[in-house]
Amino acid sequence: MKRENVSPYRWVILIAAIPIIISTEMVWLTFSPIASVIAEHYGVSGFAVDMLATSYMIMFIIFCFPAAYVIDRFGFRRSLVIGALLTGIFCLTRAVFAGSFAAVAVSQFIIAIGQPFLLNITTKAAANWFPFEERATADGLLTMAQYAGFTIPMVLSPILVESVGVQKMLFVYAVIAVISMLAVLIFIREKPAVPPPGPAYERDDFSRKAIGRLFKNHDYVLCLICAFISIGIFNTILTLIETILKGRGITPAEAGIIGAAFVAAGVVGAIVLPIISDKVGVRIRFLLVAVALLVPLYLGLTFVTSFTALVVIAAISGFSIMGVAPILFQHSLLMGQISGALFVLLFEAISSSAGSVTAPMIGIVILTAIEIPIVTRMRESKLVVQKNQE
Repeated sequence: MKRENVSPYRWVILIAAIPIIISTEMVWLTFSPIASVIAEHYGVSGFAVDMLATSYMIMFIIFCFPAAYVIDRFGFRRSLVIGALLTGIFCLTRAVFAGSFAAVAVSQFIIAIGQPFLLNITTKAAANWFPFEERATADGLLTMAQYAGFTIPMVLSPILVESVGVQKMLFVYAVIAVISMLAVLIFIREKPAVPPPGPAYERDDFSRKAIGRLFKNHDYVLCLICAFISIGIFNTILTLIETILKGRGITPAEAGIIGAAFVAAGVVGAIVLPIISDKVGVRIRFLLVAVALLVPLYLGLTFVTSFTALVVIAAISGFSIMGVAPILFQHSLLMGQISGALFVLLFEAISSSAGSVTAPMIGIVILTAIEIPIVTRMRESKLVVQKNQE
């Protein structure tokens, strides 16, 4: 490969894109570890506060395909700019009008529209700027930005709301989002003058015929079912972390630490387990072990009262589910958003009816257990089998 054909500006593109991706995920989970504080501050129900995070899943479902169209038709820069403007401008309105819960909610829903315009650019941005052998690195760093965005508000929101109050907390997030927006507007370019070596970006095929072929694939359908359950539960736990834990004497700050442990250990799992899986040449067995392990772990999240024990349980849970997520994520992010929104609504309805979170948490355990026989019916991909035979 001729290195002179690879633009060094590709790293500027990556560095400029990462902060806005972190920002949108921080906005998603701003209120999750402090839900009870926000409910009391505004005099609204816990359900109303939880809908602030659920907005992201709802808007992703609605705008995923429009975002994909913009990326395919007009390029990833246009999509990134749309997402960055929605995030930066409406993070600012969320802070300026923080005295009104309605204004905060409207801002949050509009910010959520931008998320698919930001997250869906990964493949095209990497293909436009990076040579083939560096694209996995670029994809990985952009994915890690999402994980960082999950983790930061779990720790930061409880600290800020206790030390400076709700409005100043929202201004801190707004400043981060506006600076990130400006980085996109100033530094992002669509493509270099000379394309990098390697295959060009292939447009997604959303035709009825292509989708029909996928749904005739037995293993693909089973994978989607597992993704529907696993990623939906992952999104639900992140969204409702304080709601799940507060009845056991866990403070918002402690809930944030538990949530951060869930994600941080998950990042380690997402790096380590795929490497081990590739090295030993099996994937389905890893998925089966992870799902089986999550059943008692989710029971622990339901009943354990010790803060230290909950941190450990959350860390192992995050390591397990996010460690095998690469097996599921490639074709299943949308499924996880659909199930996440559905599970949050069901969680709220069941917990409200039952008077505690125990019943919906048991539902999460049962759904996870249902995955076990589904995973046992899945087969290793042909590529993995062929590699093992070589």
